[in-house]
Amino acid sequence: MIRFNLLSQSSVRFWGLLCCSLLIGFTAIAQAGGPPRPQGKPAVVEPEEEEEEEMEAEEATPAAPTTTPAQPLRDEQQEEPQSSEPPPRFPEPSAMMSLNGRQSVTVKLVNTTDATIAYQVIEGTGERTLEGSSQVELQGLPIPLNLTYRRQDGGLLLVVPKAVEPGVLEVRFQPTGNFFFDTRSLNITGTGSVFLN
Repeated sequence: MIRFNLLSQSSVRFWGLLCCSLLIGFTAIAQAGGPPRPQGKPAVVEPEEEEEEEMEAEEATPAAPTTTPAQPLRDEQQEEPQSSEPPPRFPEPSAMMSLNGRQSVTVKLVNTTDATIAYQVIEGTGERTLEGSSQVELQGLPIPLNLTYRRQDGGLLLVVPKAVEPGVLEVRFQPTGNFFFDTRSLNITGTGSVFLN
């Protein structure tokens, strides 16, 4: 009787382990994307059977166009009239200055924050500071130019450039809590376009 119970218990353990192993194996196969695909040559299909299958498939589904999705797009693009205008530049300029043939500009920096701002015109000035609630005018800066700036307290800056007269750009520094509005440099191109980066 005791021997029978030991055999029964060992059988139960064996079958329990077997079931757990199978369950874990099937779960792993399902998560891996199914059973492995057979290796080697594909099964040979008789030509007659292949033709019959193709005919059945053609009858079951309507005729699909033989062009790929990319081809109609190319055809549509070719049919559009060609324009001599250049494609739009991205990002769009934050401001446009009227230069009237000038090779240099004046940049007026206005700090409306309570923090000190460090700024520098690359290859134009050394690093300087602009105290809170103050302004400075930088004259005779050659274009194109790159102005870098940062709040010394590490806060975020909303920069608003505005052309106030030909050859003069006003740059307002305002505090912001939005990370997406924060920038670190301003570029003025030779055509007067102003970009924030």
